[in-house]
Amino acid sequence: MSGTLEAARPLRAGAVLFLVTFWIGFNLRAAILGVPPVLSIVKGDLRLSYAEVGLLSGIPILAFGLSALPSSALVRRWGGYSVVALGLTVAALGELVRVLPRAGVIPLFAGTGLMGVGIALTQPGLPGLFQAWFRGHVQQASVTLTLGITVGELVAASVSRPLLYGLLHSWQSTMLVWGLCGVTCLPVWAWAVPRVRVGLAVGQRWNLRPLFRSPALWSVYLCFGGQSLVFFAANTWIPTSVPGGPHSALASWSLAVLNGVMIPVDVGLILMRRSFATNRRFYLGSSLITLVGTLGWLLFGATAPLLFAALIGIGVAMTFAGLLAYAPLVASPTRVAPLSAVMLTVGYVCAFCGPFLGGLAMDAGGGVRSPFLPIVAASVMMVIASWGVRPELHALGAPVPTGS
Repeated sequence: MSGTLEAARPLRAGAVLFLVTFWIGFNLRAAILGVPPVLSIVKGDLRLSYAEVGLLSGIPILAFGLSALPSSALVRRWGGYSVVALGLTVAALGELVRVLPRAGVIPLFAGTGLMGVGIALTQPGLPGLFQAWFRGHVQQASVTLTLGITVGELVAASVSRPLLYGLLHSWQSTMLVWGLCGVTCLPVWAWAVPRVRVGLAVGQRWNLRPLFRSPALWSVYLCFGGQSLVFFAANTWIPTSVPGGPHSALASWSLAVLNGVMIPVDVGLILMRRSFATNRRFYLGSSLITLVGTLGWLLFGATAPLLFAALIGIGVAMTFAGLLAYAPLVASPTRVAPLSAVMLTVGYVCAFCGPFLGGLAMDAGGGVRSPFLPIVAASVMMVIASWGVRPELHALGAPVPTGS
């Protein structure tokens, strides 16, 4: 009984840190997912071409992929706390720049790019901080960040057009609301979290070769890359492949189910006390669920679209939550940021390519569900890669004891 009480005390004492973690995750995605609902209004107001609209949507994802490794290098020099503070500042600045009044296209694109770089700066520094803040509860902390990301995506996508734009009658004001939410992270970060110096490796050579030469790590990268491609491509192409087309109620319901099931999955994983984030069978199960959902959508999407959308969402949510917790559970404090950065780089490159490959399949005359061919292929890749996930990686040094 006393052991249970001792285990519970760190959770109670760190309640504020868990709330901060959730709020940071919320703002890592809300400012991005608040754009698509008003994108048609932006297009008409600024007279953007479809290519420019596509570029505007892809800039943050591209920034995530290109900036992850430089961000981990900064963590080695300045420490995780300082780099996350810098990332939150740059992201908030970008969110405000993109809605400068009457400034036109250039600030919108420049601010969107700046926002993406800021978010990319933030992500590799957080796992090392979780090691220091949540000893014994790293897994729960990482999934709390995931829950914040998921809720941020859903809330921003749901309320931006009907509520915020309906009240404010301006796409700039709608984006400004999410920018101001991002600004609130700055005082929270300055005053509500411990200023621990983690991830520093000044004077040590930045050797990334072990991260690229390990077959076990490539299993992790490919799992993460597969789920990224599935998530972003499915959100892009599900509306066009349902009976009734992208403006139908079924399209809206399918997207709502795809993303909505992720919240109970994240909550369930937070409440789970057993370790799953380094468990090969966990990723095999989540990958198989993803494959059943994507293959079912490709073959029988017109018959049971909500069922298959739910399966895709469940499988992707499990994989994403587990792999975000993987790095701080297997890597030493000086190597957790580079490992996270390589995984994020592979993941977001795949995410950037997914919608494009689906478009190629559509242009080739494959039909409305042909974009799910590369999505199914990514699901198969996840299943194969999951067999290589290992709980211990000695090349990455000894991890901080987590108890998760």
